[in-house]
Amino acid sequence: MTVHNSEADEKPGVAGEPASRTPRDRSARWDHVLTLLSTTKRLSVAEVARELGISESTVRRDFMEMERAQLARRTHGGIVAVDVAYSLATVPRSTDEGSAFRERVSDRAASLVQPGQIIGFNGGRTTTSTARRAVARGDLDSRDGSPGLTVVCAALNIATEAVLRPSVRTVVLGGVAEPYSFELTGPLATATMRDLWLDTMFVGTVGLDVAAGLTCNSDAEAGVTRIMIGHARRVVGLATPDKLGHRALAGICPVSVLTDLIIPGPVPDELRTHLEEASVTLHEV
Repeated sequence: MTVHNSEADEKPGVAGEPASRTPRDRSARWDHVLTLLSTTKRLSVAEVARELGISESTVRRDFMEMERAQLARRTHGGIVAVDVAYSLATVPRSTDEGSAFRERVSDRAASLVQPGQIIGFNGGRTTTSTARRAVARGDLDSRDGSPGLTVVCAALNIATEAVLRPSVRTVVLGGVAEPYSFELTGPLATATMRDLWLDTMFVGTVGLDVAAGLTCNSDAEAGVTRIMIGHARRVVGLATPDKLGHRALAGICPVSVLTDLIIPGPVPDELRTHLEEASVTLHEV
């Protein structure tokens, strides 16, 4: 079940724009703001309030919490960007039909992370969003010299999200960076991963098919992800509805390899039955 958060001081959508396009919950607002910030580098309280159709007091609270999470730096009357890769998307997410689904998947995935764990991510927008939420959690403070969280990154942009957090230890695989996914591939990446072990691996996918399993567009990326999966106690698949029934070039893993699958409902009966038979925990969001 999806829970929609609301705040008493939020207002309907901006005049002339459907209210449904206005990000209502905090995580959606933050993602929208960070997408704008990645291109403008500076935003004011007033312009964000107008853009999202919310009160300036809500925007100021968001800016204060975003600075605390080291996602931006406050200035007089606004915020400025810090040097971080905010998104894989080149198009603002407000125009992306799948952004709301990614928000729901990412929120649930980040909630599965426990303090002190070692977690891994392959590349992609959903895994990037999940990593951003996971490393920003307030309960991940370092204790007794141990990191609050260890993130093993197969993608450079996820590494830039994690490395800004003092309580997070960031481990980056070596290898050749792919230009579109930012994923690291090749012998260096696989050799590094063979010596590492994960509590939880979050797996993004281009396609999800009962017969083909999870697939992506690069056999090199799939090879690195398979090794990460093989070195994880828990394997959490992340998918949005547009992935269902689609088969990309390279197989990552069968659906049965997953321990969990997070996907917005409704889930097709064939997939639901397959998950039950394979004892994969389904999280409908």
